[in-house]
Amino acid sequence: MAIAVRLNEALGRLLARRLPRLLLAALSGVGLAFVFPPYDFVPGLLAFSALLLLMEVGERHARRPILERALLGAAFGFGAHLMGLWWIGAAFLVEADRYAVLLPFAVVGLPLLLAPFTALATALAGLAPPTLAWRAVSLALALSFSEWLRGVVLTGFPWNAIGVGLTQTALMAQSASAVGVNGMAVAAVLLGALPAALCERRSRWLAAPVGAVLAAMAAFGAYRLLTLPPPAADAPLVRIVQPGVPQNDKWDPVLRNSIWQRLLVLTRGGPDAARPAAVIWPETAIPFLYRAPSLEQTELAEALAPATVLITGAAEVLLTETGRQTRNTVTVIGPDGISRQRYDKVHLVPFGEYVPLAGLLSRLGLTALAARDQSFVPGEAPMTVATAGLPPFQPLICYEVIFPHVTAAPPAAWIVNVTNDAWFGNTPGPRQHLRHAQLRAIERGIPVARAANTGISAMIDSAGRTVERLPLKAVGAIEATLPASRFALYAKVGDWPLFGLWLCGATLFWWLRRPRRISRG
Repeated sequence: MAIAVRLNEALGRLLARRLPRLLLAALSGVGLAFVFPPYDFVPGLLAFSALLLLMEVGERHARRPILERALLGAAFGFGAHLMGLWWIGAAFLVEADRYAVLLPFAVVGLPLLLAPFTALATALAGLAPPTLAWRAVSLALALSFSEWLRGVVLTGFPWNAIGVGLTQTALMAQSASAVGVNGMAVAAVLLGALPAALCERRSRWLAAPVGAVLAAMAAFGAYRLLTLPPPAADAPLVRIVQPGVPQNDKWDPVLRNSIWQRLLVLTRGGPDAARPAAVIWPETAIPFLYRAPSLEQTELAEALAPATVLITGAAEVLLTETGRQTRNTVTVIGPDGISRQRYDKVHLVPFGEYVPLAGLLSRLGLTALAARDQSFVPGEAPMTVATAGLPPFQPLICYEVIFPHVTAAPPAAWIVNVTNDAWFGNTPGPRQHLRHAQLRAIERGIPVARAANTGISAMIDSAGRTVERLPLKAVGAIEATLPASRFALYAKVGDWPLFGLWLCGATLFWWLRRPRRISRG
């Protein structure tokens, strides 16, 4: 008992000394979250200046500076992810009677799981010489590294990567085509940390390189936007359908036929509508298991033009030797209503489409938040789909579009992203998801056709601009000629230049901090 009391007193003293700084770090992280959609408030990057100054003050009063920096980084990351991802809790309110009790665990638990990545970055930032300029440079490199790790560790979750903070305008966003969104994190952190560096006389030199980097980004963006090629003369016309089905209605058997008929009406278009080469429906758009021959096949064939294919999301149930498997798929259906090709989603959403360690966690009541609580089985690998009348495309289902490193072979000429953001209602989630789709278009140099159940659906060109779009909650369809592709360095070399930058940074800081030998004559 005495030992427990002493430990409690020690913990209390520890928190009393650090709590004000930790709270300020968390509030700074909250401020950073406002750089992401729908706010796009660039001054939110000043949170990095606040973090740098808190780290400097903390080190002066800490016996273990690396622990102090890590704690401040964890608090900062927690605040940023709490404010940036609170909308995930909306999914737990779709079936509130069953899942609302888990909402606090999801809203708070996910930021807690992500906070260690920021803690790692701030711990590494102390390897630089103790000036605000060098600490800003090391923080920029370390955060870009931890953001990259966040996108790959334990299946990855690169949502709201720091580099997104410089993509509010198409002009600055073009740099993602060269260095990717994690490369842009370096510039975003340096810009946000610059005011802190200017407070220290020996650190003011940082203004010149930061200004040069931003000017180069703007010049590159202007060049890329001005030289974007027009659509090819034979580019196909694409119709994107947004049925606007609320998540509570999506699997209601009573509403199944009305949802189906709405999809068919939007597929046909008006009496003067052009005949598209492809119609795209959202993720799991078909409210039943589609089979042919059937009445539904006949109805769909009548709705499609003679040379039009349907690209749609659907749930597919397969009978295998190991039992029944449910897959989240993109299916290509020909003008005759017969399925021709299928892609099974590879990157499933943890706790959304499957439950990790389901046997262990089932006792806690955690089940998949996907269709009818059925856990999905992942597909084997990303793929490119080639079908008559269309350039080859890569299907990405929902969450898969947030990953910069997703590739397919042979190369695709465009991306079809089907999604269902109805889980999250009118929150920042659908806007942030759209921004990720725009960044994939820039990084890969190819257009993205995005069909979302309740929005935001859009045709996105290779510069990340929405050529046509349907707003959130709208019901309708848009048509657009497939935009042209263009060269993007990132699509060819990926993150290798960034790896080289980290190596150069680590070498530089080792050289600057190495012991100096004084020669005696």
